[in-house]
Amino acid sequence: MKKQISRALLGLAATLVLAVAANAQVLHRVVMRVPFDFVAGEKQMPAGRYTVQRIKSDAESALLIRSDDGRSTAVILTNTGEPRPGNAALVFRQHGERHFLAEVSMPGTASVRELPKTAAERRLERELAEQKSDESKIVTVVGSVQ
Repeated sequence: MKKQISRALLGLAATLVLAVAANAQVLHRVVMRVPFDFVAGEKQMPAGRYTVQRIKSDAESALLIRSDDGRSTAVILTNTGEPRPGNAALVFRQHGERHFLAEVSMPGTASVRELPKTAAERRLERELAEQKSDESKIVTVVGSVQ
């Protein structure tokens, strides 16, 4: 009888732990549709629907970006940005026709996550500056928390 009660309590405790862990992950995942190809870190990503989430629940600096079809995945390392993000959003730096992921805003996290410029982005900025073509702007894609 004691074994049955112990097993039942252990099972209940395990269920509660899994439920809390699943709920915590849900708070730190956003989904959005990106209507253009973009660069995340060093990886070229096609237009499509993406999920962005933390790799570890207790660390905000490493994020996983995955397309819904599973064909495109990138792991990005970020820096701390503005405190207390408002909306779920991805912010891109657009240079000419190319888009580079610049910020990830995930409600429920301590800060907006910023991506440093890549060598390819800096090179493109120099090329556009030499051509005296100032086609750089900021593009924001809003998503939803899941």
